[in-house]
Amino acid sequence: MHPARPAPRVAPVAYVVAALALLAVGLCIPLDLVNEPADRARALMGWGSFSALVGAVGAGTAVPVLARHPRHPVAWVIALTGLLWAFDGLAESWSAYGMAHTPYLPLTGFAVWVVAQLGAFLMVGLPLVLVLYPTGRLVPGRWRPVSIGVIAMACALPVLLLFAPVDSLEGDGFAMPLETGMPQLPVDGDLYIALLTVGRTLTLLSIPLAVAVLLARQRRASGRERLQLRWLLWAAMTCLVVFGIAIVLHNGWIVTIALVVAFAVTGASITIGILDPERWDVDALLAATGVWSAVAAIVVVLDLALLALLDGVLGERLSEGDATLLVLLLAVTIYGPLRTWAGAVVRRVLVGRRGDRYAVVTELAARLEEYGDVRRQLPALASELAEAFKLGFVRVEVFRHGGGTLAATHGDAPDEIREVPIRYGAEEVGRLELPARGVRSMLSKRDQALLFDVVRQAAMAVRSSRLADDLQASREQLVLAREEDRRRIRRDLHDGLGPALGGVAMRLDAAGNALDHDPETSRRLLAQSRQEITDALADVRRLVHGLRPPALDDLGLLAALRQQAERLSSTELGATVDAEDLPPLPAAVEVAAYRIASEALTNTARHADAGCAVVRLAAVPGALLVEVTDDGVGIAPEVTAGVGLRSIRERADELGGRTEIICPPGGGTRVRAWLPLSVVSEDTRIEETA
Repeated sequence: MHPARPAPRVAPVAYVVAALALLAVGLCIPLDLVNEPADRARALMGWGSFSALVGAVGAGTAVPVLARHPRHPVAWVIALTGLLWAFDGLAESWSAYGMAHTPYLPLTGFAVWVVAQLGAFLMVGLPLVLVLYPTGRLVPGRWRPVSIGVIAMACALPVLLLFAPVDSLEGDGFAMPLETGMPQLPVDGDLYIALLTVGRTLTLLSIPLAVAVLLARQRRASGRERLQLRWLLWAAMTCLVVFGIAIVLHNGWIVTIALVVAFAVTGASITIGILDPERWDVDALLAATGVWSAVAAIVVVLDLALLALLDGVLGERLSEGDATLLVLLLAVTIYGPLRTWAGAVVRRVLVGRRGDRYAVVTELAARLEEYGDVRRQLPALASELAEAFKLGFVRVEVFRHGGGTLAATHGDAPDEIREVPIRYGAEEVGRLELPARGVRSMLSKRDQALLFDVVRQAAMAVRSSRLADDLQASREQLVLAREEDRRRIRRDLHDGLGPALGGVAMRLDAAGNALDHDPETSRRLLAQSRQEITDALADVRRLVHGLRPPALDDLGLLAALRQQAERLSSTELGATVDAEDLPPLPAAVEVAAYRIASEALTNTARHADAGCAVVRLAAVPGALLVEVTDDGVGIAPEVTAGVGLRSIRERADELGGRTEIICPPGGGTRVRAWLPLSVVSEDTRIEETA
């Protein structure tokens, strides 16, 4: 048994951060419950528990990262920002509580200073995270000084507010509820206002500049880092949606809840992005969030329009019950289908028809069936993919048997593309090129499954077209081979056997004429005729052997191969033939097996420098396996296949079989050929009617 893997060690700092955040919330809640509304109004403070809760949620999302990577800068930025929010909430609650007593309780002035001036650092964490995520390091190159500038700009306003000269600014709206006792900058009020204006501008500009740095990082990113950045993109999209809802509803409680949700989503997304970005399908989340947001916006607009219409048309003429019934009827009959239709339109505009998997595959199959030629199928495939996935560029490329490619392109190629192989079984028959960037190029796991279905359809179409081309080429080769054989046989008969037999006939006539007066000449002519007939018989045997080796009919396949092995054996090479129980073989299979084994043995005897060669025949499911192995020097990788090896492959290909010629690590060469057999089981019957 393998020892159990030890659990990862949790850094103690994670416990400390979680404890501090929970302590702040735990102290704020009883203080807020004790504080009266008048106490909060006097101190110009609100419910500190809300800020503390936001901080605790933010710090809590950083705890898992700190537990595994206690020195990760992004985790520390989130954790410290969350603790600052929690501390600010505690200071807010303590300020109201302390000012409710006379004299003020200790640390009340410090708490007011924390809320009024130190609290300006609450939003510094956002640009810091943008320039550091996900690696915790600044972007290298020319963007590194920009990132440093972003950090300095983000801190400009909080630093100026940290020790603001409040006493000299009381007439400019900077009144404090009490004297905090904290040090103040010895700066003139007008000068400080000017500095404050500059600092506010710099701090506001730091956020869009930080977004620009993030986009620059995204353009350079690849692989895991790009996936991590997508998690941050989803968090930003979710926060925009949440705050959009809060602004529309315009409720204090809703805004507070939206802030908590935004912190939680952002922290959780960053945590997932750093620790395990592959755990969930972020592309599916992005697509779903985008579609849902667009649909929700349309639904809200339709809701407001319907309410305004009913209010303008009906006014107060209907009772509340009648108005409710009318609204329900409109919602069931008109409004519900309208919202469904609007949602479908939005989804199609944003991400195409990728959500309707069955329709995409069915329509593609119909279009591929309509265009039988691969040259017409490729443009149809490219346009169908572009329409289904709402892509601006699709390129389909297939490989041709004789070398080269055939391609069809839809749209203009972007700067970066990604390739998806088109496979039929283990064979790669082509590839797809798609955009590598952009929201629409993000493929969720469901989208990838649909793409693979489409690719499978394309592979089948390409394979069918290539098989049709192969069939036509095979027919042409068969016709050419048949005519070439006929020409060779005609030439051999016309130029060899015909003249030889004609010469024999003439000599026999001459021998008959000279028989009475010149017996010696007759005997000489008869001897020449006999020799020419013997040569003609040899030519006939050669022609017959070229059509089908006679040994196959005289001895059978195994005996013929053993005879060939004995003929090629010598003192240096021992060749043997081994065979298992073989079924009755078709004539074409017998000839191919004999030719392949003979050619392989001949190559071994000539080139392998081997001491042993073994021919093995075996029946495998649906085919006859012909295997020839030797213990020779093998075939060097740089050696080009000769006539013998090409002949072996061609004989197997003619029957629809396949070959394998390898040199095992132990040495030697192994030639394998699988020759298909037309096997019909005993339980199967074929019926044919005229």
